[in-house]
Amino acid sequence: MIYAVGDIHGQHVMLKAMLAKLTDLPLRANDTVLFLGDYVDRGENSRAVIDLLIQWRQQRPDSIFLRGNHEQLMLDLRAAVAAPATERASVAVAWLRNGGIEALASYGASGLGQWRSVADDSKILLNPSQVELLASTVDRWLARIPDAHWSFLEDTVMEHFTTRYHFVHAGVLAPGQTWEPVRPGIDPRLWIREPFLSSHAHFDGRLVVFGHSPQRDWQPRIQLNKVGLDTGAVYGGPLTTGLFDDSSETATPRLYGIIQTPFARGLSSFLKPIPVDKSAVRRRRHRGA
Repeated sequence: MIYAVGDIHGQHVMLKAMLAKLTDLPLRANDTVLFLGDYVDRGENSRAVIDLLIQWRQQRPDSIFLRGNHEQLMLDLRAAVAAPATERASVAVAWLRNGGIEALASYGASGLGQWRSVADDSKILLNPSQVELLASTVDRWLARIPDAHWSFLEDTVMEHFTTRYHFVHAGVLAPGQTWEPVRPGIDPRLWIREPFLSSHAHFDGRLVVFGHSPQRDWQPRIQLNKVGLDTGAVYGGPLTTGLFDDSSETATPRLYGIIQTPFARGLSSFLKPIPVDKSAVRRRRHRGA
């Protein structure tokens, strides 16, 4: 059995409860636990989540950790440390506006308060002095993140295939479909919503299992060609693990069951509304299935 864990977003209390449930099943030696990405940002303690996942990997080294767009935002900022100030500041703002402030706070980064308004309002443009200040602050922030955490993030993979399933963070493009991203160069496997969500394509005969798009009814999105497991753990919904049987060629590719841990908050937790990706909806183009 494959156990696929949905988006966590720093909700370490919920993750700890989920890992305890999986341990108590108990898991068999040939079971696989797969995490769909978005371990960090927005929630109460991204650092504690990464610590838990590293510990879990030590106990079950065959676990699979996919990369989400939020992990990519962190890695992008680290990769931009030698870039010009304008580029570094731009990459930093992209992360801050996607919950990076909460992630950095969990690592004990200082000086975040002055950037709260920039993070909360996408219409705010930085003036030249702010660009220089933010660019010069990035190194100090990133130095708070342990090397072991960077190694974990770099080891995440973009997707995982089995005979009957395709596991990926956000989704995939079907043959004949095109996608215009909000920003040039971003990978649809990390960021796409439409046209993937409304597609009826067969995706090479595999059932696509994904996260990324939080479901407003807090339940998995179940379609003939896809299953979405982001049930809004950081927004008040449960953390969901989906069960998928890939043990034989005759097993039907479908969601066989779910395990959920209810919303729980620590002292530093808070709720935010689910973001509406209006720009992506306006800019989407697709043809075919």
